[in-house]
Amino acid sequence: MCGICGVFAPKSNTKPNRKLLDRATDLMAHRGPDGRGVYIAPGIGFGHRRLAVIDPEGSPQPMESRDGRYILTYNGELYNFRQLRRELEAESISFRTKGDTEVVLNALAAWGPAALERFEGMFALAFWDVKERVLLLARDRLGIKPLYYSEAAGKLVFASEFKPIFVWQWISPEPDPLGVAGYLSNYQLTFDGQTIFKDVKSLRSGCYMVADADGSRITRYWKLPLIPSSEKKHLWHKDRLNEAVENLSELMKEAVESHLIADVPVGAFLSGGIDSSVVLTLMSDLYGERVKAYSIGFEDAGFSEFEYSMPLVKGLGLQHSLLNLDSGDYFLRMEELISHKMAPLSTPNEVPLWVLSQHLSKDIKVVLSGEGADELLGGYAPLLRSPHDYSAFRLLRDNPGKMPSDIRSAIRQSLKRQYGRSGFKDLLEHFLIVYNWLTESDRQTVLNGEFYTEEIEEQIRQVWKDRLNGVKDLSIYDRYLYILETEHLCGLLMRLDANTMAASVEGRVPFCDSRLVEFVWGLPFDYKLRWKSDEHRRMSLTQNSLEIAENLDISKFILKEAFKNRIPGEIINRKKKAFPVPLENWLNGEHREFVMKRLCGNEQLAQYLNMGNIEQWVGQTLSTGNGAMKVWMLLSLVMWMENIA
Repeated sequence: MCGICGVFAPKSNTKPNRKLLDRATDLMAHRGPDGRGVYIAPGIGFGHRRLAVIDPEGSPQPMESRDGRYILTYNGELYNFRQLRRELEAESISFRTKGDTEVVLNALAAWGPAALERFEGMFALAFWDVKERVLLLARDRLGIKPLYYSEAAGKLVFASEFKPIFVWQWISPEPDPLGVAGYLSNYQLTFDGQTIFKDVKSLRSGCYMVADADGSRITRYWKLPLIPSSEKKHLWHKDRLNEAVENLSELMKEAVESHLIADVPVGAFLSGGIDSSVVLTLMSDLYGERVKAYSIGFEDAGFSEFEYSMPLVKGLGLQHSLLNLDSGDYFLRMEELISHKMAPLSTPNEVPLWVLSQHLSKDIKVVLSGEGADELLGGYAPLLRSPHDYSAFRLLRDNPGKMPSDIRSAIRQSLKRQYGRSGFKDLLEHFLIVYNWLTESDRQTVLNGEFYTEEIEEQIRQVWKDRLNGVKDLSIYDRYLYILETEHLCGLLMRLDANTMAASVEGRVPFCDSRLVEFVWGLPFDYKLRWKSDEHRRMSLTQNSLEIAENLDISKFILKEAFKNRIPGEIINRKKKAFPVPLENWLNGEHREFVMKRLCGNEQLAQYLNMGNIEQWVGQTLSTGNGAMKVWMLLSLVMWMENIA
């Protein structure tokens, strides 16, 4: 695992500025404290910082091919590199090292961009053809590893993080209004490759870019297959559930085993949920009591999951490290992390994730995480059950007079309890209601000048309209799940990468194994979010999705079926709870004055924020559901704005 950066001036015969390339490289020393390398030639420069995980004594980067034609700087792990190496050796290609880097280099040299389709793992890379003067940038299927770039002043600059990009003086850290509005709406930092900076983009997952003297072109080499929901039901009818459970069990085992490939110590995060428990159980099958598990919590009552994780720890005999984080330290570390990332945080649990990563870095270099299970297997029950509400509304709208009045009234009341209304303009409106954090009204209230415009809001609506229309052959349920897997997940993976790598630790995600992802995506929706019984389904008619979720249905059903005999019942049967951070306690209590001062005390931010509205908005917002999360997001944005001002 590493940090990469570079600069390409396709029409220049002059070498890039060595001091600036060195500086860009060393700004990522935390991503690679074990090694450093720079390649520089007319028009091109690569920088690399190495965290040595496979072949620690060899595989220096940037790596040059044996004939000197190709140069690679690479960040990632290729879990099937041994298999690919055998295939390349069968083509009479020889190797000098034992690691995966040379496999990536030789595969790209032999097969070109088609090699990307054969890579199983996580990666972001830059590959230079000295003879043809062509640069290839590429990113893994799901976007586990980041790759940012900027095209300006006739040059292309790229890096694993934002800071190295701004070393080059022609690139400005000016906020992008669409990026800011997009962050507040759904805590994603990108829309179609846009970031929170005007001059910087993100190469989208499953894509590669080719750049040369004629410009740059982006090609998608992988996307999640669009399998019609009706076809899934036909292929996997209820009698095949046991077969699906067995297949899932085997694929999970293979995914965890492949993600343990390393020449350094490996451990895992442990919460009180099923995802990390499954990962650690499978790790224990391979390593026994040598497995190290790491957990973090808060002293506030009800905000520590240790009581749920302890039965698994004792049952497997794991080596377990516990850490507590207090509220005062939380906000201090939050500001430090924003400054380090040069970006607002995506979720409140980034801070404890970073702190825990720093703690475990004393023992291990690689940590496995359960990230990706919720998006893949239907873990966000309230959101994924919400199409029930839209369907109930359409039932009322399209069948006037065909339903008993008491049932019609009960359905209307159930919708009003959740939404304050009994109808929706269309599916897009419903999706934005359930998926957005700050609503358009919230954004209009707190943003100022060019940061809130009708044009920006229309752009946001159009993004989600295009996403929903692009999968219109799927059921409403599968459409929402598809968006979570292809859009939402990428932001969370960036969170994991940034916070583990900030502590010089490699985070791995077995639930994002592409073979596992494609298999599970091909299963019917009700294998993932399933009614407890036909009677529970009938009971749902007059209840809304918040009342139904994990009361009348079972989230991540097939995963629970696969591991119900391995995982303690208190974990299997526990309702999903997001990584708990006691924001509501803090923001309505001892830290409210601090938050108000930070949000309203810097008049220099008036160009971005409507200072006259924020104090009243905070008071009103904290009195509503999810209000603390909204205020926290604005606080994160303000800390970022102060950092780049």
